[in-house]
Amino acid sequence: DIRDFALWKLAKSANEPGWDSPWGRGRPGWHIECSAMTRATFGDLLDLHAGGVDLAFPHHENEIAQWRGSRGGDPSEWC
Repeated sequence: DIRDFALWKLAKSANEPGWDSPWGRGRPGWHIECSAMTRATFGDLLDLHAGGVDLAFPHHENEIAQWRGSRGGDPSEWC
């Protein structure tokens, strides 16, 4: 379901944290910053995320999709 995956979440009110962007005022969605920081620190060989099995869907599955979309494949190691 396309609604389960959001790279950019629109701010719901003026008081909600956000930044102006071509897509409207909002913030990154689905922890894209985790993927960016991991790549900056470890390169393309390792994807590092944490969380319980209760986050397998949608959180972890969406982060896997982010990795594959930005790198064209799977990392050598998932942690």
